[in-house]
Amino acid sequence: MEVHVLDRESRPNASYRRVVSTMFCYTLAAAAGASLYFASVLDAKSLLIFIMGVLGSFPLLRITLAGRGDPLSPGVLLPFTYMLYALGPLTAAGFFTDDTYVLYLLFQILGLLSMVVGLHIGIRRQDAGSRRGTFQDPRPCESVSRRTRLMLLATAGVLLMVAIPSVLSQLYAFGGLGGLIKTGYGGARYLVLNSSLTFGTGFEWWLLGSVLLAFCGITFRNTVHFWIGLVLYVGLALILLLIGGRSTLVYTLLFGVALYHYGYRRISSRVVTLGLLVGIGAAQFYALARYYLPGGLLYAVSQTWSGVLRNPLLLAPWTTGEFINPATSLLEILQYGGPHLLFGASYFPALGGPIPFVARLFAQVGFDPNAWRLQRFHPEVLAAGGGLGFSPVTEGYMNFGVLGIVGHMFLYGYSIGWIYRRLSTNSSTSMILLFAGSLPAFMLDGMRINTTSFMYKWTRSYLMPWIIFVVLELFFRTTTAGATRPARRPANG
Repeated sequence: MEVHVLDRESRPNASYRRVVSTMFCYTLAAAAGASLYFASVLDAKSLLIFIMGVLGSFPLLRITLAGRGDPLSPGVLLPFTYMLYALGPLTAAGFFTDDTYVLYLLFQILGLLSMVVGLHIGIRRQDAGSRRGTFQDPRPCESVSRRTRLMLLATAGVLLMVAIPSVLSQLYAFGGLGGLIKTGYGGARYLVLNSSLTFGTGFEWWLLGSVLLAFCGITFRNTVHFWIGLVLYVGLALILLLIGGRSTLVYTLLFGVALYHYGYRRISSRVVTLGLLVGIGAAQFYALARYYLPGGLLYAVSQTWSGVLRNPLLLAPWTTGEFINPATSLLEILQYGGPHLLFGASYFPALGGPIPFVARLFAQVGFDPNAWRLQRFHPEVLAAGGGLGFSPVTEGYMNFGVLGIVGHMFLYGYSIGWIYRRLSTNSSTSMILLFAGSLPAFMLDGMRINTTSFMYKWTRSYLMPWIIFVVLELFFRTTTAGATRPARRPANG
């Protein structure tokens, strides 16, 4: 029987004290900001930036200093990444007025508050009926039954098997490995993929299967599985490094971290915070190095290293387009205007995202806000096959105005909060896979692409381990039930 150990933060009184202390800190920060504003030290724009910084960074700062709690909780990580994407456009020079910046920050703060409320309700709504722990001692996957172990290994095997033809189809589209490396990871790559017949998201499936196989090796103490998974991951990771595939590596590593944290051994909050900051710096370093990749990976690293030594601020989150371009979409619409209210038209294609061969049919009926943005403001990027990302706050605003921001971000936070709560009350292998596949998508992708693209990547890439495991679980359960069902006695007479 599974045992959950309550830590101090999961007790009712501690929960109330935490809420009170959090509100006190927010009130103190707001009072400090208001004092600086009325003293003419901060203008309206700077005051809003200060508020955004406090709201986004406080959960991570609090859990790091306290040294307890769950550092991978979406209530900790999502506000932080939201803050990075929201403040990113403010560091780039643009043709926007101060009034536009102020309105932009107000909308972003509204979106952040709506997401935090959704997270809180999604995570805490079952507290009245359940006082189970919050992963102070998560149940290791090594304690599961032999059948579950076999299903976990089978999930990794099936994922790798379906990844092979998918990777081969993509290599064939580029004319081989040399053609893929020569094309790189920019707009030219997406033009080739869109004009070719490919199967699945092979690189993601391969890396996810490799991570899962290495995880099985760690938890089941099988060095063969661990080294096979590690070799398979590193081999494909080197290819992605040669073409500039940063995001795929980041997301699959986050998937592995979540598996380890919830399925094997808890990672301390300070280690997670340090890893997060180092990871952001490393990702920014590689983003800068991509400009030198035509000269080779070692040349790119050496050139970037020289530049970073001269100016260490190049490793800050907002020196590349990752944290700048997506939310700039809101600034552009506020400054120059957007289409009429869409009333949900951009969400309709997302319904077909999880379904193979159907997504393109739904896309023809709905509205693509990202394509509209590129056609309106960046036709040269669209012509080259590139993209700039898209903010969820912008999409909510385009559909239903200010109410759309509130509704979109509330549901966004509630969805991942609900998944996290299910994990906390039932830390089964299935729920660990579900949350591990959801955390990278909600933490990063959902902040930088429109809903249709997000649903496609979430369900077709990062939830595949969970989907395969659930199918295998249902298959074994049905087979076992059929084998143990007593034979029906013939009727007398």
